[in-house]
Amino acid sequence: MERQAYWNRHGLAFANLYEKPTWFNRTFRQGMFMRTEFAVGAVSQRPGASVLDVGCGNGRNSVLMIKKAGASRVVGADISSEMLASAGELARKEGVASQCTFLQGDFLQVDLGDQRFDFSIALGLLDYFHDPLPVLTKIRQHTKVQFVASFPGHAPIRMALRKLRYGLRGCGVYGYSQRRIADLCAQAGFASCRVERCTRSGWIAFADV
Repeated sequence: MERQAYWNRHGLAFANLYEKPTWFNRTFRQGMFMRTEFAVGAVSQRPGASVLDVGCGNGRNSVLMIKKAGASRVVGADISSEMLASAGELARKEGVASQCTFLQGDFLQVDLGDQRFDFSIALGLLDYFHDPLPVLTKIRQHTKVQFVASFPGHAPIRMALRKLRYGLRGCGVYGYSQRRIADLCAQAGFASCRVERCTRSGWIAFADV
């Protein structure tokens, strides 16, 4: 429950980095915006797609999947009840509440039934899992076409600072190599995985079913 406590305390402040993109955030947190653009680009290739947004946070990306990528419906899951309250409010404000469903809980415990989605996305989520394979395996079970995910890299100084900053608040942060991302997606059961740079300090992965 450490992740849940962390994101209930700090999640909305983190979400404001998107909503109030200062020059600093646009310059030094560029990957936060790029990964969303990659995901929107992928989903927009299939108008009317259904999307599973794992670690949806305040719902910003869920709403963009509908309004910008043309998705017909989105199911967002997040561990933080505070973030999901904000997500519901945002969906209502943007007029897409009827197309959004938000589920609270540890993703491995969230009941998705037999639902399968054209796309699944996990943006800014897998940074916080020492062992992401169970999460990736469950995502694979509920994905029909493609999974799009961001992963932090091993940029020495940047990652060291992140580990220190988050560690002081009780939240672990983990980096990935391009090879490990591809191996994890293969182990989770995806047929293929393309891993590309998303700024110098991170990756974006496109895993096909």
